[in-house]
Amino acid sequence: MNHPDLTEAQLERYVRNIDVVGMGVEGQQRLLASSVLVIGAGGLGSAALPYLAAAGVGRIGVVDGDHVELKNMQRQVLHTELGRNKAVSGAERLRALNPDVTVEEYPEYVDLERAKELFTGYDLVMDCCDTFGAKFLISDAAEAVGARLVWATAVGMQGQCSVFGVPDAYGNRLYLRDLIPFEPADGQYPKATDIGVLGAMVGQIGSLQATEAVKLLAGYGEPLVGRVMVLDAARGRWSVLPLRKAA
Repeated sequence: MNHPDLTEAQLERYVRNIDVVGMGVEGQQRLLASSVLVIGAGGLGSAALPYLAAAGVGRIGVVDGDHVELKNMQRQVLHTELGRNKAVSGAERLRALNPDVTVEEYPEYVDLERAKELFTGYDLVMDCCDTFGAKFLISDAAEAVGARLVWATAVGMQGQCSVFGVPDAYGNRLYLRDLIPFEPADGQYPKATDIGVLGAMVGQIGSLQATEAVKLLAGYGEPLVGRVMVLDAARGRWSVLPLRKAA
């Protein structure tokens, strides 16, 4: 049966989305009318971005000032050519994947003011960066403008994901500083340059980010608000930790 707001091609393309309990045609329409800004088209972004585009998120912005290097290719599977800017390369792949989607590319690194400017133009922001400095900047900018934020981190064989900027059970909007009050000093936390990072594990966390984004935009399910999902891939364990507003 046809629907006045979806073409026959769209009904076929998204039929498996539509059949998911809680999604339906209405949820798919909300996805097509929604927008997401993804900061970082590296390991996390390589997993999250294609699933957002394939799901039919109507407008996707890709922000990244970095260029593809050979050492990226073990996990940054969105890219196939060395030397290209990651935002440009990633946007090209997304357009090829789903012509329904409008993709906007920002081949730049953002500061706090630029981040706030960009965030106000999208329904949701996703932090797919790999440094604490960038993550605090993104969270602070999102808090300043009241943006919803899907946050994640991944290194070695461990990853974490949560949803910020959405009221929790107590009516509080949590952000990164409620989980980690201050940016840790260099050398006080593990980095991929020190302990490596498994590409497939990063893909698990990036896919989890995409799942949370689709739930938020389509308006169904229970997002990771007031909770942090933690993956210990080495031991094959997922844990969910409660998160409350910092005092």
